[in-house]
Amino acid sequence: MKEEQNVLKPEKKEKKWLRRIWGTLPTLFFISLLIVVIMLFSRIQSESKLLEEAKKSQLRQKQPDVNVVTLELVPSVIRDRISLPGTVAPWVKLDVLAEVGGKVLKKEVEEGNAVRKGDVIAVLDSRDYQNAFNSAKASYETAVSSLNRFQKLHNEQLAPRSQLDEAVAQSENHKATRDTAALNLERCTIRAPISGVINHLYIDNGQYLSASDKVAEILQMEQVKVKVGIPESDVDAVRHLEDFNVTIDALNGKIFPAKKHFLSRTADAAARLYGLDLALDNSSGEILPDMFARVEIIKQEEPASLCVPLYAVISRNNENIVYVVKEGKSYSRPVKLGLQEEWRVQVTEGLEAGEHVIVVGHRSVNDDQTVNVVRSVTNPKEIIR
Repeated sequence: MKEEQNVLKPEKKEKKWLRRIWGTLPTLFFISLLIVVIMLFSRIQSESKLLEEAKKSQLRQKQPDVNVVTLELVPSVIRDRISLPGTVAPWVKLDVLAEVGGKVLKKEVEEGNAVRKGDVIAVLDSRDYQNAFNSAKASYETAVSSLNRFQKLHNEQLAPRSQLDEAVAQSENHKATRDTAALNLERCTIRAPISGVINHLYIDNGQYLSASDKVAEILQMEQVKVKVGIPESDVDAVRHLEDFNVTIDALNGKIFPAKKHFLSRTADAAARLYGLDLALDNSSGEILPDMFARVEIIKQEEPASLCVPLYAVISRNNENIVYVVKEGKSYSRPVKLGLQEEWRVQVTEGLEAGEHVIVVGHRSVNDDQTVNVVRSVTNPKEIIR
């Protein structure tokens, strides 16, 4: 029996070992398969990259030359300017009022007439005022005679001081009445208080006027004002400026030089704009009140800047680029932009004077692509010629 048991023990051990081997085979197979898959995936990725690079190289070789127009960068002036609307106003607009009441006997001017200071505009019926003046004058002369008589009596100590003082007071009172009557008589002739143009005439012959009624409106137009509203953000720039250019569209876009006359210290309550008055010479008389004007305000000026057309700049991946030509090939160049004036933009970083920037055909080229420069200009305006 012992011998049989000894024979069975090795057989059991062998079977147990075989079961262990068979149990690990699936795990080994899965690991081997995973390794093979990883190796294949890496190989595919590597070959894909090689194929992609080969295709790109082939495309570059097959791409035809692109015809382009370039701009040679030359330093120039660029300005940060704004154009604001304005309205022309007369330098002075004055209403002439009647200072006394009366019937208009004769108007001496018509609307549109030029007048000088002191010229007669109209004459009122002065008979009542003439009578009042004559009466006041006679009363004053009587008072003066009485004063002289009391003065003589007082000097001879024949009249008390009180009578002399009363005579003096009476004389002064009648003098004031006479002067007022003379002034009212003078006011029957209505005169121009300033030189200018009669813009409106509110009276006619035979019309009765009361004191403070409007007679005429006079405008001074040899110099005019241009009234502009300045936004809060631009007030500081305007404060340091003295000279402006004013364009009046009604006069075929003619440009006039103007000087700062007044900048308001407070903003308009409704529009929140600060009032700016500009003084503009109008000796020719061609500028009329209420004409629309555009005022150019230069906030900043850079005298030697490299500028490119705004349309030559391409926005890509959150950066601005332009294409330059070097040795017959195009290369993208990241740039930083500064001031903009109309269709030009300042390049503060990324370009140097003398370089050639593609301004036509720039959206049809790639990096390191051969290009055919059909034209090169130094002024972008030459492109449209």
